[in-house]
Amino acid sequence: MSAARPASVPSAAPRSRVKDAAIGLLVAAAIVGLVEAALWAFGVRTLLSERDPYEGFSSRMRAFERDDERGLYRTLPRAVRHSFNYQEFLAKKPANGFRFFTIGGSSAYGFPWGANVAFTRVLGTALEAAFGDRKIEAVNAAAMSYGSARLRILAGEILDYEPDALIVFEGHNEFIERRMRQELERVPQLRPVQAVLFRSRLYSAMSRLYEKARPGARPEDKDAGSRSTGELLGLDVIRDTGIAVTERDRGEARRAFEENLRAIAETARGKGVLLLLCTVPCNLSGWSPDQSVFPDGMGQGARRDVLKRLAEARRLLQAGDATAAAAALERARSVAPGYAEVHFLLGKSYEALGRWDEARASYALARDRDAMPSRVLSAFNDAIREVGRERGVILVDIERSFEEASPHGLVGFNLIEDYVHPTPEGHRRIAFELYKAILERGLLGEKRAADPSAFERAAGPPASAEAKSPALLFNLGVVMENKGLADAAIESYRACIALDPRHPRAHYNLGRLLHRRGRFAEAEAEHRLAVDLDPAYVMSYVGLGEALRAEGRNDEACRVLERATRVDAGSAYAWNGLGAALAASGRYPEAEAALRKAIDLAPERLDARANLGFALLSQGRLVDAEAAFRAALESRPDHSASRNGLAAVLAERGDLDGAERLFRETLLVSPGDPYALAGLREIARRRAPAR
Repeated sequence: MSAARPASVPSAAPRSRVKDAAIGLLVAAAIVGLVEAALWAFGVRTLLSERDPYEGFSSRMRAFERDDERGLYRTLPRAVRHSFNYQEFLAKKPANGFRFFTIGGSSAYGFPWGANVAFTRVLGTALEAAFGDRKIEAVNAAAMSYGSARLRILAGEILDYEPDALIVFEGHNEFIERRMRQELERVPQLRPVQAVLFRSRLYSAMSRLYEKARPGARPEDKDAGSRSTGELLGLDVIRDTGIAVTERDRGEARRAFEENLRAIAETARGKGVLLLLCTVPCNLSGWSPDQSVFPDGMGQGARRDVLKRLAEARRLLQAGDATAAAAALERARSVAPGYAEVHFLLGKSYEALGRWDEARASYALARDRDAMPSRVLSAFNDAIREVGRERGVILVDIERSFEEASPHGLVGFNLIEDYVHPTPEGHRRIAFELYKAILERGLLGEKRAADPSAFERAAGPPASAEAKSPALLFNLGVVMENKGLADAAIESYRACIALDPRHPRAHYNLGRLLHRRGRFAEAEAEHRLAVDLDPAYVMSYVGLGEALRAEGRNDEACRVLERATRVDAGSAYAWNGLGAALAASGRYPEAEAALRKAIDLAPERLDARANLGFALLSQGRLVDAEAAFRAALESRPDHSASRNGLAAVLAERGDLDGAERLFRETLLVSPGDPYALAGLREIARRRAPAR
């Protein structure tokens, strides 16, 4: 019998190797720390103090070009086409000059009036009058739909032009271009590791040595990804508005917004440029939320209760009983505190009762809870104020100024053209607040008090509110449409087209409204013009396909909508339209595939879920159809198409009472709904005794 083998004893070698590795790491960290400290003592600056990790983009996405013959810089023609105002400034800054730039979105751009009305021009004119011995250069570098991520890139170019001051006026565009942000995150130079390296003096010193060794290469070239910036970003924004935005989305957007503002501030500070950071006002009292949603997990009974109270409150407000309306809405608010429409109507009730502070707070909550945000959130203005307290930044609180100028502090159409764009009077007020900040801080020399009457004289006569332009008329059409005034909107779009027959969005919007009126042939004609004028705009194809389908030309509709999916394969609108057209042609399996693609791209699109339900119902797949309709109603129980679809499923199963209840709930929210009325007639027919 062999002897038993002794149990093995753990070796001390692995523990020793771990200990040695840890000591080695500590020693290396200590050496790096000492080197960093030494470089700091010798005054070596970090790359982040003079360069942004986004700089590789700004070197390629230029908005201005040099004109040596005229001795100036001017806006590139391709930048002016859709996004920027045309601007000029001297190539060589005058010795006695004061040059400032404004960056921001369409509100700073001056939409719909243009650069001549925007606050940048007004401010420049007033400063010229106040400082006749100085050459004032006021450059409006704001661009349509630009959010803080694009502004951070744009600032990299602007700060190369030796500005004395940079004005940032932005906050409305943080929920668009989701796909662009996803692409940016994939680009190597924007990864977190590079942000850390840009803070290292050792890395910064080594990078500069490397750049000097390659005099033919620009510093930013080494950071550029394999894809060109033009391919990734371009100069123009294609709006991809956030839908069903959650609290998490809002929190992430707020953090990114603040990070971008801080990056702009730090880069400006590194170049000795003063930053004027503005809070941003919006139309609180006159603009209802674009989308209201219930929280996940809220039961159908609670949702129905809230919707009934909303309907009751609307009726009471129309009848002039604001007290009863407020009571109904306060009960709805206690059940669904995140439902934006409740807060907006509560603001209307409080305003009617003269409860001004409560009205203002409710309007702000309605704006902040909007699940399709198109106006600056309170959290974003809070972030602006936070960054505005930092060194080298001057905070100009435009939001507070607009509140002070509005009756009872309720900012509405008095200073805002629509939902976010200032009126000419609003632009003058912004210009005065900036003028006051510049004079009182002595940015052009001796500190001075700002005289409002002197400013008004210097700024010149205000723009006439009667001035008409295609952009203004288009914008007014959008305002009227959002307020439910379809006739006025159609008139504005037609007037816009009369002045500018090549305005593709006016043709598209006009076609969409004509479609809603049942004027399908006219809608088709407008959408065809929109497609011809802008073949890259997918919604025009969708509108054309819908018009053809409404005319019973399903085969043509399918071809147009298939083309739409090729123009933009990531458009849920295109896939949803194609699915509906295929279903209308009886091609249900193909319709199902297209609609599932739409839902994959945009799970929050309830119309796609409803269309899928009807495609499944047409195939006799009642269980699957019911699941699709219920999934939509879980997100939004007032979605009429999904409720009608579920009612149709119940009717097919013989549950006529359940079907009738759902059809009547639809009519409570949407009186005159044709599908619900037809459903009730069918139920009555089935219940009638056979003759």
